[in-house]
Parts: sequence; C-alpha cells; structure tokens
Amino acid sequence: MNSWNEGYFTDSTYTYGYYRELSPNFLRWCLTLKGFAVPESSDDDCHCELGIGQGVSANIHAASSTGKFFGTDFNPAHAANAQELAAASGADAKFFEDSFEEFAERDDLPKFDTISFHGIWSWISNENRQHMLNIVRRHLKSGGIVYNSYNCLPGWAPAAPLRELLKLHDSYHVGGGIDNRVKAALNFVEEMIAAKPAYAEKVPSFAQSFDGLKKHDTHYIAHEYFNDNWILPYFKDVVEMFAANKLDFAMTALPVETFAKVGLSDDAWAFLEKIDEPILREQIRDYFINRQFRKDLFVRGARRISVTEAYEKILGTRYVLTKPAADVPLKITTSVAEVNLTEEIYRPLLEFLQEDNFRPKPFTEYLRRHPEKKPQELVEAATFLVDANQILPCQNDAVVKRVKKSCDKLNAYLCERSKYREEISFLASPLTGMGVAVNRVKQIYLALSKAGEKSAERLAAAVWDIMSRQGTRLVFEGKKLESPEENLKLLTTEAETFLSKELPVFKALQL
Repeated sequence: MNSWNEGYFTDSTYTYGYYRELSPNFLRWCLTLKGFAVPESSDDDCHCELGIGQGVSANIHAASSTGKFFGTDFNPAHAANAQELAAASGADAKFFEDSFEEFAERDDLPKFDTISFHGIWSWISNENRQHMLNIVRRHLKSGGIVYNSYNCLPGWAPAAPLRELLKLHDSYHVGGGIDNRVKAALNFVEEMIAAKPAYAEKVPSFAQSFDGLKKHDTHYIAHEYFNDNWILPYFKDVVEMFAANKLDFAMTALPVETFAKVGLSDDAWAFLEKIDEPILREQIRDYFINRQFRKDLFVRGARRISVTEAYEKILGTRYVLTKPAADVPLKITTSVAEVNLTEEIYRPLLEFLQEDNFRPKPFTEYLRRHPEKKPQELVEAATFLVDANQILPCQNDAVVKRVKKSCDKLNAYLCERSKYREEISFLASPLTGMGVAVNRVKQIYLALSKAGEKSAERLAAAVWDIMSRQGTRLVFEGKKLESPEENLKLLTTEAETFLSKELPVFKALQL
C-alpha cells in the first residue's frame, strides 16, 4: 500500500465526471430560491474545491466564473490533469497536490466565498474530516457557502454489508490490474448470492443493490468500495459537526426540495408538517424517501430575504434551454421523483424560451406578456425545469463577457483532446457558469462546425476517419457496428441531428 494515501484508494485514477452543484452560480441560485441573501459575483471572489479528482468540475467552473479558484487532490495524477486543464483555459486557478492537512497549513490562501467537496466526506479518515473543517473554519468568509455531499443513512444501510464483502475479498486477493480486482470481487459476491445465504434471503435489497452495482464503471466501484475508510453518517451528525464551526444548514442542493412535498405521499407530508424543528424534520424526511446520498448547503452567518424579494430575483434571472422545447418531456425525472408537468403551463413557457434562437430570457419578460400568470407558478416552473436540467440559470452579460475567452480556450482544448481519447464529456458554458454534457463525437462535430464545416456527410466522414484509425466502433441498440458503412450511416444521422437541433442550442449556450 502507498504510504501517502492514508487509506484512500489510489491504485487507479478517478472518473472524469462533472458536478454542477460545485458551480458558484448554481449554489447562489439555489440559496436565493430558498430565500437566503447571497452576494452578486465579482472579480474579487475566491472559490475552493477540496478533493478535485481529475479537476473537471473545478476547471469548468474556474473558466466560466469570475474570481480565483483553488483546489487540491493528493493524488498526483489527478493534480497533474487539473493543472493541465487550467493551463489550457488560462483561468485564474491554482491546483495543488496537497493532502488536506498540508492544504490546511498553507499560509498563502485567501478567504473563500465558497468551499466545496463532492463525494469525499464518506471515504476519508476522521483526522482528514477534521482537516477539512479546519480549512473551512480558517478560510471561509462570513456569509460564505459550503457544499458537502456524502453517502448517508438510512438509505445506505442495506449496501453496507455488500461494501464490506467487496473490500474483504480485495484485501485477501491482492494482485492484478484494477479491472481484474473489481471483476474478481464482483464474481465472488455473485457466486455467494447464488449459494443463497440466509442474509440475502432475509434482506432482498442486498441482492438488488448488487445488481445495480454491476452496471457501474470499474473505477467508480473501486473508489466507492475499496477504501479503508468508509463512514455512513446520519444527516444530524454532519449538521452537528458543521454547527461547531459556525455553519448553519441552509438546504439541499436539490431545487425541487424547496417544494417540500415533492416525492412524498400525502400521509408522509401530513406527518412531517407536524414537526416544527427543521433539523429533525429534515432527518425524518430521509427515512420517508430512503435517502442514500445527501447534497447539503451550509452558510456561515445565514441571512434571510423576504419571499417577495426571492421571487423577484428568481423571476429576474435569465434562463436558457438545454435542448429544443419540443424535446423537453412533460414527464420529467427530478432529483427526488418523477413529476408530470401541466402542458398548458409549461409548453408555452418552453416555446417562449426557444424564441429568438434560444436567446436567454428572464421570466419577468414572460410575465409582462402574460400578466394573468402567477409569480409563484413561474417560480415553481423554474425550479422543476432547473432541477431536471432542462433549463439553466444564466450569469449577467458583464460576467459572460469576462469569462468567454477562458471558456473558449478550455473548450477548444477539450474538443481537440476528444480526437484521441474519450474522457471528458462536458464543455464550459460562459453563459451559465456551468458545464454542459457534450459527448466525444459531438465535441468533434462542434470543433469542425466552428471551422466552417456545414455538411453532415463531411462531419461524419471526419469522425469516422478518427475512429477507424483508432479501431473504435459505434454501438447502436446494444450492438457494435462493425462495417464502415454502418458506422458512417449512423454518424451521418447523428451529424444531421447535431446541425439541425443541437448546434443552435450549443450556440445559445456559447459553447
């Protein structure tokens, strides 16, 4: 075992995921929705991410947001990738290879407006959790925001024995590459379940959890299940630790939970309404929705604004569609439940957002056209559509102008990198201060279209030339397409869709 990893799994690098909850713009929007006072973004802002992984989120936000960005990940491969991305964008970002203890002891760090850590809290030692809190206590500004996501109880309780089995097997069968180790551990558990142990018979969710786990990437499984340290706290335990560091729980970074009844039965809601104490109510809610993973927002010195002011700010924010209006389903999957949207409310609103080539627009503009609409109704619409990632809140024009260059440079680098390997499936939007999902093929299409290519056939041919030289084939409906003709046909169809439907949206997002 490496001496520097302190029990954290480092035998392979982490995935190249992106998480919008780490975006300062998204965090400010969520808190405003909930009725908290948040400052406007400025060039003096400073943001920090602890445990940046491959640095994808940190770099997308550094490129697309004002201010300075700092972050650390003690895995040198992660830090190197993050630094490479920062160099490509030219954003004001500094990423280190420090442990949390080393980072906490630095004397060259500013006071931060936000400090975020995603998927770290559950997998590190108690000492490292304390180092993270030391960083927060020492470097978070008054009024600053902390985002923390973590596995939690009660939802994770059935999976704890599964994790123990996988880790136990790996501990006694060390050797081979990470893929072989993960596959060996999965095969071991599968054979064990087939032998019908009493535990699996008594707790059906054990086998169900395993069936779901098998669908994940091996690197995800290794980092999720093979760490020496792994805790499953209750929400109230985390709240108490943060409260000791002058942090108030504000909300989850799940917008629909602002409307507390979403995802709950009438009986559950009636029960929760009887609970006046907010922390107790939030903890009990976790039982009703069987929550496994929390995304919590804390504020140092939380200040409230009136409902009227919050509504005015939310309705005055510009929003942009992430897909054509006709492609937005009226049955959407939010972070906590499937929701059926009312067609007569949502369809005209979506069509309004598509007008003028997807020009970003505030809902106040819609209200002026339709004074019969109720502000509360439109705030709710914004909440559900943002939660489902069908629309995104935008930054003001001055911010967009300042960050456009760094976004363009980062996106150009990512599109060029995508020619050689499929890793990062997101690009930075200066309009939103967030990442937008764009897969490898579409990144290549986008780069070629920016160079002036408008033919679907030539776009497809260019991508096929890259793929064929690398021995890569497309997969359609679960089947690998082997012949050049099949691959070119599918690529051409995708290019036609890209040019007619997706490119106008990407242009609106200023990708």
